[in-house]
Amino acid sequence: MNNNIIDVLSLIDSKNRSSKNWVNHNFLYQKLSKDLPVKLFELKSSFKNILLLSSDGGEALNEITKINYEKIIFFSPYIELLKRSHKSLKNIQRISGNFENLPFNYEKFDLIISNLNLHCINKKKEHFKNIYNLLKKDGLLLCNFFGENSLIELKNSLFHTDEKTFKGVYARQLPTLKMVDMTDLLSLEGFKELVSEKISYKVYYNHVMDLLKDLKGTGENCFISSRKKSLMTNKYIEVLNDHYKKKFGNINGLTATCDVISVSCWKGS
Repeated sequence: MNNNIIDVLSLIDSKNRSSKNWVNHNFLYQKLSKDLPVKLFELKSSFKNILLLSSDGGEALNEITKINYEKIIFFSPYIELLKRSHKSLKNIQRISGNFENLPFNYEKFDLIISNLNLHCINKKKEHFKNIYNLLKKDGLLLCNFFGENSLIELKNSLFHTDEKTFKGVYARQLPTLKMVDMTDLLSLEGFKELVSEKISYKVYYNHVMDLLKDLKGTGENCFISSRKKSLMTNKYIEVLNDHYKKKFGNINGLTATCDVISVSCWKGS
């Protein structure tokens, strides 16, 4: 039996395929990355060695190069997205590998940024332990991740449509994360001075298929290991859109919520 919720291999494949049309769907990654330099400047003026763990196409990397640093390692399992990051940036090393197996020496980094990748990791407790070990004393961890109310409208509409169409509910989306669960895990691993905040974004669509295309275009479309394939027929989409429109539609269109949780914490001396 597979105890992993996330089918990592399918996720990697879908993320790599999304690179072809990434620029047409990456607006949220761009928007979120803009805040990174501001947050970092508030916490510390400069960092020597930085490890960036990110599920984007280089948007976060472009922004954090605006702070003072000596070297940045951009680490990601998504080779095609790694290739998208600007090659002209100085003192940048790009490494492809598994987020759950970070191949670095202990106490190597002054700063580790975990950017919108936690929902892609099955063993989060072990992941935070690895990050703690990789940080130098007084090192900083900055985490950005999708909160539990992200795409709550789509989840509700999928639930309703599954019940109406199949008389049962299928797992279709990556699990979102609760702020309290993540901060509890970080505290248990020894991180100190945790500061967390939530920012909620609203995006509007004319049709549910437009939302699904954006999710597919960023590789964030359905990577649950137990999912069933070929469930979304034209009839299913019609019922899904009708429910979504009736319950979550307004003058602007179909509402899609994206909650992003940001947590900063220190290793301590």
